[in-house]
Amino acid sequence: MRLSILAKGLTMGLLGLTALTGAAYAQTTVKIYMGQLYAPDSDPRSKETMDAIIADYEKLHPDTKIEPVPWLGGDQSTYFAWLSTRYAAGDEPDIGWSHYYTRNAEADRWTALNEYLDGPNDYIPTGQPGHDKWNDEFFDNVKAQIRAPDGNWYQVNTNWVETGLFINNDLMKANGIDTNWASWTDFIKSCKDLKAKGIQPLGVFATPGWSTDQWLDTLLISAAFADQIPSWHLPAYENPFMKDRQLTPEEMAKATHDGKFSTTDPRFDTFLDLTKEVTDNCLVEGFAGITSLDQIMNLFFNDKVAMAWLGTWNAPTVRDTAKFSVTTTYFPPFTNENSKYLTQPTIYRVGGPSSSGQFGISSGAADRGTLDASVDFLKFLTAPAQAQRIAGYDEGNLPVIKGVEPAEVAKGFSAISQLPERGITDAVSRYNGEQYGTPHNRLLQSFMLGEISRDEMKTQYQALLDKAVADQCEANSWDWCNQ
Repeated sequence: MRLSILAKGLTMGLLGLTALTGAAYAQTTVKIYMGQLYAPDSDPRSKETMDAIIADYEKLHPDTKIEPVPWLGGDQSTYFAWLSTRYAAGDEPDIGWSHYYTRNAEADRWTALNEYLDGPNDYIPTGQPGHDKWNDEFFDNVKAQIRAPDGNWYQVNTNWVETGLFINNDLMKANGIDTNWASWTDFIKSCKDLKAKGIQPLGVFATPGWSTDQWLDTLLISAAFADQIPSWHLPAYENPFMKDRQLTPEEMAKATHDGKFSTTDPRFDTFLDLTKEVTDNCLVEGFAGITSLDQIMNLFFNDKVAMAWLGTWNAPTVRDTAKFSVTTTYFPPFTNENSKYLTQPTIYRVGGPSSSGQFGISSGAADRGTLDASVDFLKFLTAPAQAQRIAGYDEGNLPVIKGVEPAEVAKGFSAISQLPERGITDAVSRYNGEQYGTPHNRLLQSFMLGEISRDEMKTQYQALLDKAVADQCEANSWDWCNQ
């Protein structure tokens, strides 16, 4: 009996000590899914680094256990199906990876972080951006793009993917080609000079889905309709935090329905002029039969093309494989000489925050009592000291946290990430997926290759646009469809 009383007293004393010491997260387990940033099977460095970061955090917070879920692999559909299952069971990760646009569309699954972002991050040294206000450590253009139209941030981004031109310096110098282009016209001239010497200028590939051929298409069409695109924005999709953004499928459909995006518009001829110019002077011969980025890289590594349009994710491979000097740059701006519908020299980036570092906190964390611990670990993870450690092995992504230096292979992409967004997106995403995207690619390539005339192309393309609008209206029954 006496022992029982003593034991009860000892237990009460320990509980009182816990209360006095203010242990904020006693016996708390925070589950995290870091995607490819924690891939033990495929990238041992990711496991080693993330395990070390977690260990450092747990030393500071011995009552908190961070439990990482290994990367599920590259098939995102498998991951999102897994995540939905976990949500249904109520045991989704407290901190999880997701694309910002998916997260914003499923805001009920995630915690709005504004309150926390407005507060301090004590893991950042005093005097550095983010210490007094956590949100200050992130790049403004990234914050603008990932912010939901309702004004909330449901995630933070530690990095960004970008694309750029990889240049074979040795080949360029040997042929006297200057790549310090001031304008698109200068770039075209370099292409002509290379072709005159029997050198294929630019490697791109073409596939039904995303491809560098279609990326180029979006740059040209955005430049041709630059003065009109902002007026096509609809209030339902307006985001006051983004100056430049891509049109949604409904916005494209309504602009087409209203005759604002039409093959009879002289801007469409400007688009075709730019397309034909770059096809005839710059694109690698047989580009329509090249179907993968790997084929372009192979041509580049074997001196078959002087330039390749690749992404940050390719940079480590280029560094480790190329036997020549390589630099990264980007297309120079279009000017009024190229498109009279531009009010100032402009070029658009093809990149963004759909990267390895997109993290938010589950809405269920509050119910489980893990919200405060999750916020605290996310602050620790995104502080420059930890973000720099991650950037050291995640070389294929561009850090977007102030005070964090990109890997050497990614440094050439920093300036590119600050360029404005394309107004018109890849064909496969403009209206209704492949129903429009595949015929678009076929018609445009037939024109590029000289298989059909300009007039034939415009006639067939207008019919395609009309069908895309009709299909979208049938599927969505928007109010304006019958006007």
